[in-house]
Amino acid sequence: VPLVWADYLPIVRKDAPQTYIVKKGDTLWDISSYFLDNPWLWPKLWHANSYIKNPHLIYPGDRLRLRWVKGQPQLVLDRGKAQVKLTPKMRIASSPITTLHDSLMFPYLAEDKLLSARSLENVARVIGSSDGRSYMAPGDTIWVDSVLDGGSEWWIYRINETFSREGEGTKHQVMALQEVAKARVKAIDKERSLLRLTQLRQEIHQNDLVLPAPIDTRSLNMSFAPTVAPSQLQAQVVGSISGQQYMASKQVIILDRGHLDNFEPGQVFKLYRDGADISGPKGEYAYHDSRFSGAEQQLKHIEVGEVMVLRPYEYFSLAVVTKSFEPFKAGVVALPPTY
Repeated sequence: VPLVWADYLPIVRKDAPQTYIVKKGDTLWDISSYFLDNPWLWPKLWHANSYIKNPHLIYPGDRLRLRWVKGQPQLVLDRGKAQVKLTPKMRIASSPITTLHDSLMFPYLAEDKLLSARSLENVARVIGSSDGRSYMAPGDTIWVDSVLDGGSEWWIYRINETFSREGEGTKHQVMALQEVAKARVKAIDKERSLLRLTQLRQEIHQNDLVLPAPIDTRSLNMSFAPTVAPSQLQAQVVGSISGQQYMASKQVIILDRGHLDNFEPGQVFKLYRDGADISGPKGEYAYHDSRFSGAEQQLKHIEVGEVMVLRPYEYFSLAVVTKSFEPFKAGVVALPPTY
């Protein structure tokens, strides 16, 4: 296990700009990378702006100035003129930049990509179609075993994989969901709803799950700051949200710790796989087959990547791989960054 230095000093890049004007399309991770060798040290560079209303929100047009105070770097915000679009009836201010690009955040913040085993009992399920068909197209109808809100859009999901962890004598399970289709309520019949399909990504199966459509993006917090994970936290990668065996940069993975374990959005962890197992006395060292017990020593762990927590659930979290040095599999350990 690597040692963790609790009080990092931000290391400014040698080619860091003295001033930077935020552009549309920038992300907080991008900007942090312009100034710092380690983007997760952003809070230490940014703390001087506490006097500004909502200092964690940065907008296109804002000017960032790098300065030094008592030998310590600080990034100062000069609030630019808000970019607005005028119409006869409204005035819309520009949105703040997000932590990462929308494609890496919105689907995982807006949709319930993980579902706990205990909440599964109350989720609506697909019964089937009246004519017994398996293959459907937009416009076709299916029955669901619950009365659904007719004014809402509903999305249909399939359980992709189940993950589990032990905790305080209890086994916690979570299911990774994969979107299959979108639908709207056409009719209600006693305790069932008839849905008209509006969009299909895959074939719909009986017993697929039916959940409300994602929430409005305007209510999402997509501008949390990257930060060093507390030294006492650690987790293990249990799999990929897409079900792939090997994981790499810009993929979303699942960690076996959640908000009940003090995991929060923006926390950054390094990923490590075990070093080689060695057996044998001095002069007879040999690599040990990990399938068998009896290894006498293990060589130092190997860093394989870096992740940032996107969305913690109770006992598990979704995290995005911000950097990978090699493809890795489930079982690698997530630990707070070392200096």
